[in-house]
Amino acid sequence: MDGPSSSGPRPYIRLTSQLKNATRHTGGEVRFRCEAIGTPPLSFMWLKNHAPIEKSRRVKVRNRENSSRLVITELDVLDSGYYQCIATNSAASVNTTSVLRVSIAIGSTSATPITL
Repeated sequence: MDGPSSSGPRPYIRLTSQLKNATRHTGGEVRFRCEAIGTPPLSFMWLKNHAPIEKSRRVKVRNRENSSRLVITELDVLDSGYYQCIATNSAASVNTTSVLRVSIAIGSTSATPITL
């Protein structure tokens, strides 16, 4: 008879939801939620156009055990882009991507000026 086995369940990770594309107006707000299950601990990272997102007064990230939420307030057209959530543990990394389109709200005076 063999001794106690040190090989427990194999580590795994899986997304339980996919990000959805979003269209918003300038001055508005968007919330993205990323959920995964797997062998703890899970870590989450957010990217915009393949670069790590920098938190700021307008950009907030809240991580929980099995989820992460990205909230961007006071949207500007420059917030448009590809947003990606990457969930990682000892088994692997999984990711989901969304496209955010921010359009100028009719009558808005807070839009970023465009020089032609």
